[in-house]
Amino acid sequence: MNKVTELIKNAKTVAILPHENADGDAIGSCLAMREALRDMGKKAEIYAEETLETALQFIDDGIIIYSDQAARCDTCIVLDCGAEKRIGKRAAIAESADYVINIDHHRTNTHFGDAAYVEPEASATGEILFKIFKNMNIEITKNIAKYLYTAICSDTGCFAYSNVSPETFRIAAELVAYDIDHAEIARQLFNCVELSLELLKAELTSSIRSYYGGKLRVVTADKSITEKYDVDPHDLGDLVDLPRRIRGTEAAVAIKYADGKIRASIRSNGAVDLALIALKFGGGGHTKAAGCTINAPSVDEAEKLIVEAFGAVFE
Repeated sequence: MNKVTELIKNAKTVAILPHENADGDAIGSCLAMREALRDMGKKAEIYAEETLETALQFIDDGIIIYSDQAARCDTCIVLDCGAEKRIGKRAAIAESADYVINIDHHRTNTHFGDAAYVEPEASATGEILFKIFKNMNIEITKNIAKYLYTAICSDTGCFAYSNVSPETFRIAAELVAYDIDHAEIARQLFNCVELSLELLKAELTSSIRSYYGGKLRVVTADKSITEKYDVDPHDLGDLVDLPRRIRGTEAAVAIKYADGKIRASIRSNGAVDLALIALKFGGGGHTKAAGCTINAPSVDEAEKLIVEAFGAVFE
């Protein structure tokens, strides 16, 4: 951590990058970092790869969507990103910076950058930032507390996932003490959706496929169904919950088409190490939550590849 904190202290102009297809942990962490850096008198901006999903727009505060133009920075901080390739086209920002700092909690992190601090046992990158801020004696304001709580709440499924530890609850309790509206944050993240998205999910629920005696269940969303319901593919972030909550499911997969790519979100209710499955496709993540981009001509073909990859586990 020492090298990371030293580079942060010495930075003057900073570009902050979440991983592509950014989730709540990535965005909440980036906003908290930007707030802390600006409070320290530094210039800092957040550059995202694409427009945020609707569920995260309640905290979208001046995040810049990268379009091949960004002011040069002396320091680039990459948050919640397990590998350089997940920076996408914003790699140009990192390449032009004097220093790249990598802060993350994914076990499969490649430790890229000039300084990397990876804590796989942390529930979220937001949890790591809380500790870094404390270590640096950075004042945690109400805004920073809101962003960190959003990050942690998002990546723990509102504290329902197995990645939650006693430390996670202690940090969350301290953040709530800043009088943030934690109930509204949870509502925005998990219980505030458009009717069109619910109708889409209702149709997809009827088409969930089961494999290996129901141990693996898969749902797919191609371009035609998102167009049918006029739903942005980026808003399908929790699609994997549809097959995961079915009794008997040990591993659940959601495959979607977005931005010309086919992405898979994988979740486990059992002991399957999903990070190893995702790594077969160049992805990564955690033991019980992972993801990858699949090189396939269609979501149907991607499903075949995923099912085949699970064969070594369930057959």
